Amino acid sequence: MTTTEDDDRPALTPQSVVATEGERTSATNGRSGRRSIGVWLSDRWANPGQRRVTIGWIVLAASVVTYYFIAGIPWSTNSVLLYVVAGLIVSGLGGGLRWKRLILDWLPLIIVLYGYGVLRGYAAHTFWGPFYRPQDWFDTHIAGLGVDPTVQLQRWLYTPGLHFWDYLVWVCYMSHFFASFVIAGVLWKTNHAKFRRFVPLFVGLTFIGYITYVLYPAMPPWMASEFGHLPHTTRIIDQVWDHLHIGLGQSLFAGGDKFDNDVAAMPSLHGAYPLLICLFFWRGSSTRKRILLAAYPICMAFTLVYTAEHFVIDIIVGWIYAMATFYFGSKLLDRWEARRMRKSLESTTGSGELESLKADAPFITSG
Repeated sequence: MTTTEDDDRPALTPQSVVATEGERTSATNGRSGRRSIGVWLSDRWANPGQRRVTIGWIVLAASVVTYYFIAGIPWSTNSVLLYVVAGLIVSGLGGGLRWKRLILDWLPLIIVLYGYGVLRGYAAHTFWGPFYRPQDWFDTHIAGLGVDPTVQLQRWLYTPGLHFWDYLVWVCYMSHFFASFVIAGVLWKTNHAKFRRFVPLFVGLTFIGYITYVLYPAMPPWMASEFGHLPHTTRIIDQVWDHLHIGLGQSLFAGGDKFDNDVAAMPSLHGAYPLLICLFFWRGSSTRKRILLAAYPICMAFTLVYTAEHFVIDIIVGWIYAMATFYFGSKLLDRWEARRMRKSLESTTGSGELESLKADAPFITSG
């Protein structure tokens, strides 16, 4: 019995045919993957809507670069808010952008926060204070260190050469200037109902803070040190700005901005906003997300004390304000929503049907 060359070849089975086709498909995908970016750009440019969006993002990025060379990094509240709105406009250039909703939702917020910035600047010219003794007494006695926590933390951790953790706390500190606005922008795009709840809480907390600034102007630790009320402390945020050679942006935080207020330390809105964000998103979040939500206000609190921007009591009062704003603000928003729903039902249903709905859904009668 003789053997041919064909007998040495592996027999073809359905599995081997599928495997061979898979190898050819993978090879084809590999070759196409090398030119996928070019194809993606070509397809995007061929679509009129996507082309407008692409051009819009290019123009927006160019404006950020231009702004940087003229006035520094756009970290101010008004600048960040305007760029968030501009990003929403650009993302909707492909079609489907609700201009009326955009204007009605964001223009009042821009006006309110701009007015807050102006008033905050006037609040720097105080008729009494600024105060530091109550904050220093509280921090020193509650911590039990015999010295202010900022002083002790800087003795333990800070040296003039800066360390990697100094840059980390700088990043945490700077997140205050854009996190809330970015969240508002994402909510407006993805969950408008939550956006309409988040913004009133944010604005309410901001103005409660402003009222306290007027009534109780307070020194931060770094200023108390400059006047000799505390042992030496370093304003680490400024040191990082200097080391990064971004002096133009530094003026926003070192008293160079006309709306700046160095004695607006009580309460700490730097500490209050992260807790408000945590409380707002806590319900319905996964365990992993809750860990991140809880970590943000804790990391911010450490940052503010270590960098000499706030006393511990400033942060505690900020947290109390955030909790009160979230609790009572949510109650008011719930009542407003129930009233709005009740009016909507009254206009679309008869009185008998409305009474039946109230019996089935008691919350409609609340407020």
